Amino acid sequence: MRRDWDARAAADARHYIYTRDDSADIADFDASGRANYNQLVRPYLPVLLEGRDAHACRALEIGCGLGRMTRWFAEAFGEVHALDVSPAMLEAARARLAAAPNVHLHLGSGYDLAGLPDGWFDLVFSYIVFQHIPLRAAIETYVREAARVLKSGGTFKFQLNGDQSPEYRAHTRDTWLGETFSDDEARAMLKAAGFSVLMAEGAGTQYFVLTARKGTPAMPAGLRPYLLPGEPWAAAQLHDGWYDAVDASWRPVAPRSTALLAWPGDPARFFLGLYCWPGDPAASREIEVSLNGRTIGSAVLEGPGDHYTEMAAPPSTEPALEVRITITPPPERRYAPALRCLGLYRPAGV
Repeated sequence: MRRDWDARAAADARHYIYTRDDSADIADFDASGRANYNQLVRPYLPVLLEGRDAHACRALEIGCGLGRMTRWFAEAFGEVHALDVSPAMLEAARARLAAAPNVHLHLGSGYDLAGLPDGWFDLVFSYIVFQHIPLRAAIETYVREAARVLKSGGTFKFQLNGDQSPEYRAHTRDTWLGETFSDDEARAMLKAAGFSVLMAEGAGTQYFVLTARKGTPAMPAGLRPYLLPGEPWAAAQLHDGWYDAVDASWRPVAPRSTALLAWPGDPARFFLGLYCWPGDPAASREIEVSLNGRTIGSAVLEGPGDHYTEMAAPPSTEPALEVRITITPPPERRYAPALRCLGLYRPAGV
């Protein structure tokens, strides 16, 4: 594996790290890392970190390559560790990340996290990495190792290849077209390592993303203070104005949408992650948020891409609150913003 990835680093590192970006412009490559961070991490931070400030947390990235996403973790987290199996990739990453003193790079073995301490990290993350590992046992070891290095209650978010087509399952595994997992297989692997699954998106596809918490979540099975819109339990908290979820993941938002959230306690903050589509004829859209009929704030979504907003929630004595999101100008169905995550959280330590 190390030999193959050093060879790919020498041939065209950016292409092999992110094959959908064939541009010679390094700014485009970096922008793809920021886009993936804003898609996969930023909207979920209040859930991933259970209200803790990312600047007070440690993150670990497995398979960092040139640091395409690492640099964006470094802007948000107090301390970031990243490892890769390829010395050539790490050498280039060190140069690219020289201005980020909170980043620590490590040479990995390709199957474990040896040398990293137990119970040290708040978040472990990996994207478009495990899909290149040919040995199921190596991926299973990484999952157990993620549990080892995470703090109790820490979160592991990672992507597997979930392609279950006969054609893919029949091919010979190598360091490009690696192992694949069904939804049941992935969940069983996580359970065996001591994780509880919070979210699973894109099962059956190449981009099968799972989010799991070390141990058993303290969250009750009933009403929750946040919405992961593709999860089956979320349907009970969705009221008016929601379209069907896509790939058990994002959900298009109608011009007026309402949902029910559990109150996490004072003081609380409301958070919302939305994706706006390219080609939307509206250059910008405004969202207004109300809780139990009381407007708490608004934000302007400028242009396509992921948008994240937070606002203070007024004190409440109610155990549950209705949140309403109003979008103006009202979008056509095909341009309805995609909900990543929304909810209320109480900042940890307050």
